[in-house]
Amino acid sequence: MEPNVAVLDQAVADTRSGRGLRILVVWAVRFTRESLAEILERDPLVAVVGQCASLSEAVALSSSLKADVILLDGRIPDGPATVRRALDIAPDLRIIACSVRETEEDIIAWAEVGVIGYIPRTAALADFVRLMIDIHNGEQMSSGRVVTGLLRRIAMAARRRPNRDAALLLPALTKREREAAELIRSGLSDKEIARQLNISLATTKSHVHNLLGKLNVQRRSQVAEWLREYERPPALAPAAAPASLNA
Repeated sequence: MEPNVAVLDQAVADTRSGRGLRILVVWAVRFTRESLAEILERDPLVAVVGQCASLSEAVALSSSLKADVILLDGRIPDGPATVRRALDIAPDLRIIACSVRETEEDIIAWAEVGVIGYIPRTAALADFVRLMIDIHNGEQMSSGRVVTGLLRRIAMAARRRPNRDAALLLPALTKREREAAELIRSGLSDKEIARQLNISLATTKSHVHNLLGKLNVQRRSQVAEWLREYERPPALAPAAAPASLNA
């Protein structure tokens, strides 16, 4: 990937005038967090304004640190769901998910919860600053496979749209099935859904199986796609949204 010369030139100008990209590093592993922050600090285009072990800590400190972007370890448990809760509390946060799998399903899951971009786990450390600056300025480099997948989904949605009114009748989902559908869209696994709903794994698998059958889909990723195209918020919303990141 070739550097965006204009963007980098602007970043240099911003740094010289005291407006370099301000980064908050959020990483659970302290050694990795401190090492990454130390390496980033060597680059004159950016400034690390803080380090946090969790996104909830970053939310609490966001108003005082005033970071331009949050560099988040994308391998945190329940990553997309945690980001969704964080942005419900602090919608102005600009989060870049780092070390994510560059697959169609994973990238869409992160995009749906509101991250402004991602850095794949295959990226070299030497490219981090350039990638963050590009994302901050509205540019995201993606693999051809991901772009093709996204275009395919857009095309499928466009083909269905003329008949959308005929497809809007919702199947009769139970309360648990509606909750499972929302949690699947947030990127949670069956084990994570079971823990979130305080039910057994076997019961969770039964709800998910019934949900797939009622929606007439075969894969979990298709549940999120179905919700994007056909959802009616009053019918599909969970009974109660979590009040905090630790809920």
